[in-house]
Amino acid sequence: MEKKLTFLDYVKSLGPGAIMAAAIIGPGTVTTASTQGANYGFASLWLILLACVIAYFFQEPGARIALGCRQDVMTGIRTHIGKGWAIFLYIVILVGSIAFQAGNLSGASMALQYFFPGTSNLLWAAIISVLALAVILMKRYNIIENINQVLIILMVLAFVITALTCHVPVGKMFSEGFSFQIPGGNAVLALSLLATTVTPNLVLGYSSFLRKKYGNVAENEVGTLIKTSRFGLGFNMVVTFLITGSIIICSATLLNPAGIEVKSAGDMAAQLTPLLGRFAGVFFSVGLFAAAFSSVIYQISLHNMLLPKAFDMSDDPRAPHNMLITVLVFAVPLLIIGISGSSPTQLIILAQALNGVALPLVFILSWILCNRKDFMGKYKNNAVQNVVFGIVTALTLVFALNTFINTVIPKVMAMIAG
Repeated sequence: MEKKLTFLDYVKSLGPGAIMAAAIIGPGTVTTASTQGANYGFASLWLILLACVIAYFFQEPGARIALGCRQDVMTGIRTHIGKGWAIFLYIVILVGSIAFQAGNLSGASMALQYFFPGTSNLLWAAIISVLALAVILMKRYNIIENINQVLIILMVLAFVITALTCHVPVGKMFSEGFSFQIPGGNAVLALSLLATTVTPNLVLGYSSFLRKKYGNVAENEVGTLIKTSRFGLGFNMVVTFLITGSIIICSATLLNPAGIEVKSAGDMAAQLTPLLGRFAGVFFSVGLFAAAFSSVIYQISLHNMLLPKAFDMSDDPRAPHNMLITVLVFAVPLLIIGISGSSPTQLIILAQALNGVALPLVFILSWILCNRKDFMGKYKNNAVQNVVFGIVTALTLVFALNTFINTVIPKVMAMIAG
């Protein structure tokens, strides 16, 4: 018999979902949301809401697998679909992580350079990386969870307070924001919001962090923990929408009417200063730093969980392969920033293209896994869950096709021509 849940039980369930929300809202999301608001006003609000709904349904099987099956999703893919699939998936995610990590570090550096003008991008990137690595090397899940919850609160305060000072035209916000039209008719830019919100590693990371938090739970606790985990995940996807939506609203209210362009999250902070005063720029920069630092921690911590599961190796954090992958994800982005001098835009575009290919693959593999009675038992997908999976898989396939046509092919043609 399941115990009666209390308010405290639900509060305790928020941690893993908060880590995922903090991972989603990185500098790329802040930049994309700022650009969408500046270029198309409120028209992207419904798209970010849709992306957050998809992100919830993408990650939800992670709770059933981690708690009900006592395994993480990567292990399930390796043991019940094939080791080759798990290794291929891991390599694609690793390449994307390294590229996005360079972008995360550059975003955090932009935020700190707002407070300390003229300082080195590489210096701040190195300091932030060392701080993040120190958190990971403590090998304490609760520390990672608590830090990410604090960073999420900072983002809510920073971005929501900034939006509330903008004197938003509420009627226009709802009429334009939920018109369910593609902003500017540009499907590629619209899909970029999906790309920054739903990344291939989400369900893999979510199930791994749940395993870190709960371990092997007793059978009579599984139902209760799945229920509270779903609540925690849903709550944090609402928070993700609130934060990203606030950025769009702020940009749409202030920059769009003035025709001001935004090319980076740093531009957004700089533009707010003359419009709302320095405190607005400070708030936005604090939010940007929180978004970047949380993503840096997530990317470094993710790989010593996924690598051993994909390759069927020891998951001891002190094992040589786990130490090596941690150092790799820590050091290579710094090397990239040192060589490029700033955010490696072309590499991040390539990573988005890889994500576009990997995302439907992860959906399909998860879908197959969730219908394996021998693996899932009573936690396998029901008819409604299969319908939802079918819809979101179709959407991600459209995204993958658009990414391939509009990003991969032009880059390949440019390389041939060059």
